[in-house]
Amino acid sequence: MALQGTLETFALPDVLRLLASTHKTGRLRLSGAAGTGALWLDSGAIVAGEASRAPLAHSATDVLFELLRFKEGDFAFDDDEAAPAPSDPAPVEDALTAAEAMLDEWKSIESVVPSLDGWVSLRGELPGDEITLDADRWRQVVAIAGGTSVRGLGEALGLAELPVSRTVKDLVELGLVEVGAAPSAPSAPPVDFSPSHAEESPISFGHAEPVVEREPEPPVLTVVGDSTSSTDEVFDPNALVIEEPNYASLSSSAPTTETAAPASPDDDLADAAEIARQLANLSPKAAKAVAAAAKATTTEEREAALAEVDETEDPINRGLLLKFLGSVNS
Repeated sequence: MALQGTLETFALPDVLRLLASTHKTGRLRLSGAAGTGALWLDSGAIVAGEASRAPLAHSATDVLFELLRFKEGDFAFDDDEAAPAPSDPAPVEDALTAAEAMLDEWKSIESVVPSLDGWVSLRGELPGDEITLDADRWRQVVAIAGGTSVRGLGEALGLAELPVSRTVKDLVELGLVEVGAAPSAPSAPPVDFSPSHAEESPISFGHAEPVVEREPEPPVLTVVGDSTSSTDEVFDPNALVIEEPNYASLSSSAPTTETAAPASPDDDLADAAEIARQLANLSPKAAKAVAAAAKATTTEEREAALAEVDETEDPINRGLLLKFLGSVNS
């Protein structure tokens, strides 16, 4: 006999009574918004069961209690499917009577423990001067400790939904615990990325290689680009770029005698630094004159271009600058 339908049109107790009266053997499957479940029958008696919402429910009565709480869903019966681990057969009518009594009890418990997600915590004060606890009650109080959900308490004590809810209700009535909403998880403090906290709270991502500090190398400045292509163009100090010093050209441009000591790299670097400082402080007119001198191909042309520099407004070491410009075009 193929048997299937919906719980809205055919109630679960009626389905079970039909299977019991016909002495059916097989599995009755249920599925709905409340989860899934199954009951195995052998010659019309319940020998095993399971409910997804109550993994700790093992007896026929406990499983049937969970399945009777399905408000809607579908059912189907699979003939001759044996139970994986059958227990002693339980008559359907006896199991229904016990499960329906549990449903009546649940209605009174639900007002105190509405769901397994409720948070159970010990009260700060006892309702009286003293209270006596037996060993089982003390074990329940210890399991609650600093707080836990009804579900977590059931897992710790090995109790299904109804037994653990009954336990919590009893503890509430004794004045030992209270049930409320679960506490929210604390949010992480925001990270301050402001410069004032950068050194106090460094942030490391992964295993970074250590930073090796290097001694800064002294710069040598070179004029690049064409800054005189337009009479309205202002000289751009950014046209100075850093290059490696050309010690040979700087040394060869200075006058030498048989007894003159050769110019040292340190002297050349000091000269280059001084030129950089002076060029950075030039007025736009003087800067254009220096740019024109940089393009000159002869000493006379350089001196003529530098003659435009007003020494009263833009003091500059003309000899040092001519030496530098000579090394640029050499």
